Amino acid sequence: MGFDAERQVTMLDEDECWRLLEAKDLGRLAVSVQDQPDIFPINYATSRRRLYLRTAQGSKLLELTINSHVALEIDDIGTDSAVSVVVQGTARQLEAEAETEAAEQLHLRPRVGDGKPVFVEITPVNVEGRRFHLPPESEEPE
Repeated sequence: MGFDAERQVTMLDEDECWRLLEAKDLGRLAVSVQDQPDIFPINYATSRRRLYLRTAQGSKLLELTINSHVALEIDDIGTDSAVSVVVQGTARQLEAEAETEAAEQLHLRPRVGDGKPVFVEITPVNVEGRRFHLPPESEEPE
């Protein structure tokens, strides 16, 4: 039995994508500087259809400063389906006191280390998701 993309992949609407983004807090942030891609595992929070992360001075923050165009991906794999949501957007460091105080209320805490005082906001320009219907193990695609 061959792979039938029409039956195996379902596009998710934006509301479903946001439900999945809100239910998770771990993703991968993709950046590109001087035509070189880089990917960072991050934890994040959502608020008002924007994404927030914390970071420290270093390569991730430097890359976001050089090129603010980013993508964030989350995945979830179950027994009969998997989902992938990709957010493309622009990132910016929060600097105004009111903005950082609001971001603090999201209770976004780094999973590793405490030295991540910089808040970054990602404003989406495109949100897409797909649900992949997985065949039972005895019916794997050829």
